[in-house]
Amino acid sequence: MKGGDSTTYKRKEIPMGNKERMQTADRYNAHMLLHPNDDGKPKNKQITWGNVGKRTKKLNAFYKNHVYTFIDTDMNKGWVYIGGEEE
Repeated sequence: MKGGDSTTYKRKEIPMGNKERMQTADRYNAHMLLHPNDDGKPKNKQITWGNVGKRTKKLNAFYKNHVYTFIDTDMNKGWVYIGGEEE
């Protein structure tokens, strides 16, 4: 790979040079549409014992409002909303 842009070589199916220029605010809004749960903070890769994270809180709220049970006559199982706060 002597010549050319290395990013165009790695991703041949996506034309990298034909992207339109965007303002920073427009790029931020487009990113937030694709990643709504991204709060813009770097992730803490260390283990912090005793601290409950955002994902655990969401899971606990989900388990409080749902139950895993049979959903049809063919014995298929799935999560069913049982009450509590509206999602």
